[in-house]
Amino acid sequence: MSPNISSEKSVNPNEHLTIPKWVNEDYFLPILEKDVNGFDKIVSFTPIAATAPGENYTSVMIRVLIDVLLKDGSTQELSYILKTMLESSEGADAINAMGLFPKEKQMYEVHIPQFVQLYKEAGLDIELAPKCLLVDHTAEAISLVFEDLSRQKFVNCDRLRGFDMEHMRCVLRKLAELHAASVVVHDRYGPYDELYNKSMYSEESRPLFEKMGEMRQAQYISAMRQWGLDDAEKYIQKFWTGSEFFDLALQVNVVDDSDFSVLNHGDCWSNNIMFNYKDNGEVDRTIFVDLQIGKWGSPAQDLWYLICTSASLDIKVKEFDHFIQIYHERLAECLKLLNYSKKIPSLRDLHIMMLKYGFWGPLTSNTVMTATLMPSDKNSNVNTMMDPGPKGDAMRIKTFSNIYYVEAMRLLLPFFEVKGLLKD
Repeated sequence: MSPNISSEKSVNPNEHLTIPKWVNEDYFLPILEKDVNGFDKIVSFTPIAATAPGENYTSVMIRVLIDVLLKDGSTQELSYILKTMLESSEGADAINAMGLFPKEKQMYEVHIPQFVQLYKEAGLDIELAPKCLLVDHTAEAISLVFEDLSRQKFVNCDRLRGFDMEHMRCVLRKLAELHAASVVVHDRYGPYDELYNKSMYSEESRPLFEKMGEMRQAQYISAMRQWGLDDAEKYIQKFWTGSEFFDLALQVNVVDDSDFSVLNHGDCWSNNIMFNYKDNGEVDRTIFVDLQIGKWGSPAQDLWYLICTSASLDIKVKEFDHFIQIYHERLAECLKLLNYSKKIPSLRDLHIMMLKYGFWGPLTSNTVMTATLMPSDKNSNVNTMMDPGPKGDAMRIKTFSNIYYVEAMRLLLPFFEVKGLLKD
């Protein structure tokens, strides 16, 4: 999840976050010596939370504010984003066991530079992700230090309102650029590391997801009856059990070698996409953050995930086919530019893929979208969501009854039905 942006340097968006003691001046000194021309010494060092409660469930995000003295006697204000693994707990251990940080480490060390270089060799300067200044792998954890994009006036859109058409167009085109480069690298150099064949949904994670499914099933169905759906019981009958959901999630993650496949971002929603703007208010640059969940497979995964979680209500369904067309147009351009050696999928091919892998729609809307559309809450974290007691129950009821989520599901459930994507 990308960090919250604040014009007030000292504002801490999450006072409840405990900053690890090792996040200190000594840790950042080698980074500053390498990153800052004429660096002399640290004058002040202030680590604060980079995200508000409920903005991030899979890592600890810290904004580090540093004032430095330069050798010429002047001072400079700096800030960095540090991302590290969750401290041990039942929920955190389950998240850490999914191998998210090893994936992100490899993305920043190997693949993002590789993709950018491909475009550069083809005569195009493309940016896909922020500059990573340090990848630190110890026996205890993997940590990454990034440039703070807020210094370049990058911001997030309001995740509860979602992207308008201008922002969706920019994201779909950027996603196509990422996907096209990943396909060409695979075509030229062979398969990616086995890490990228592994989804969050695997037999190893089955106990976690089935446990969560069992805890939430009754509350979710109860909430559905309060959503104001036309014939709520019809949709409840078409709703899967926790084990059925998980089995279908495993199936939709299986790669068909006869299909067009890409290295998916894997967590492509509004908080993981940042923008800066021209003076006239138009989007100037678009960039991805949070590359932990990359998965080799159908681009339908990222497309369903993005549209369900992040397109604004007025265009989420109305412009669905148009979104696929925008993505396809840029994908074809990039594959041609990069001299892709195989057949470029047609727009028709992509629409067929969106149906074949259409379970990504209900899967995304029933799982991650419950969190992405939940207003900030100090109890929104993986431990509360996995709590089988009253605290967890209260949070789940609050999440499923949240008006932003309810409005999205009232729109999406009939859409899934007419697409043939609900349970028979």
